Amino acid sequence: MKRIVPIILVLVVAGVAAWYFLLGGNASTSSDVLGGSGTIETDQVAISAQTSGRIVEAPTEDGVPIAKGDVLFKLDAALLKLQVQQAEAGVTAAEAAYRQAKDDKKTDAEIASAKAQLDQAKVAVEMAKVQLGYATIGSPIDGVLTNVVLKAGENAVPGSTLAIVSNPASLTVTIYVPENRIGEVTVGQAGDLVTDSTSKTYHAEVIFIGSQAEYTPASIETKDQRVKLVYQVRLRITDADSALKPGMPADVTLK
Repeated sequence: MKRIVPIILVLVVAGVAAWYFLLGGNASTSSDVLGGSGTIETDQVAISAQTSGRIVEAPTEDGVPIAKGDVLFKLDAALLKLQVQQAEAGVTAAEAAYRQAKDDKKTDAEIASAKAQLDQAKVAVEMAKVQLGYATIGSPIDGVLTNVVLKAGENAVPGSTLAIVSNPASLTVTIYVPENRIGEVTVGQAGDLVTDSTSKTYHAEVIFIGSQAEYTPASIETKDQRVKLVYQVRLRITDADSALKPGMPADVTLK
């Protein structure tokens, strides 16, 4: 009986040691994986007004596919058209004054002054036409109209956001890499991306690495809770398809 007890103790100790070794090995392997979790995002462009005016035409619904150059908004251009006509009338008057100065053989200084006034009048026409062009607002990119902020009948002012256009063909994901491992990350580095919504593994490429460390965002859970300082790393998904949507959580493993 006395011999059996030591044998049992030896077996127990050996089992605990083996379990500890395996657990330690798995933890080490897990910590060697470089990557993180984030949310899929898409490039967005804010469509804004560059002149004041009442909106006379506007999209009526979100989620509409649009192409670059498609007209999204039109502002009341009545006053702007009058300003163009007024500027053109100024050119006509300045041209007549310039011709008269030459016909009357005015002094060189007087002729030069008339010519300068004509040049200024022509510039005024171009400026008025530019302002008139601001009354028609188009999309600068191909994409999807994701948020119409102002509608027909409302007033737009310079800098005010009229709508948001998203580019679903350009999807990115941002992860946070611990400070002690950021040296392993380079722009152009490849990575694999997976989501809960599909079994497919997508490919991604690092396009941005933060230049300053920051504290781990509250929304990000890190594997090592002792790591407080992290760097932002943004990747572009290079083979995105319709299964990936903005807002989806994703896991990234850097290669």
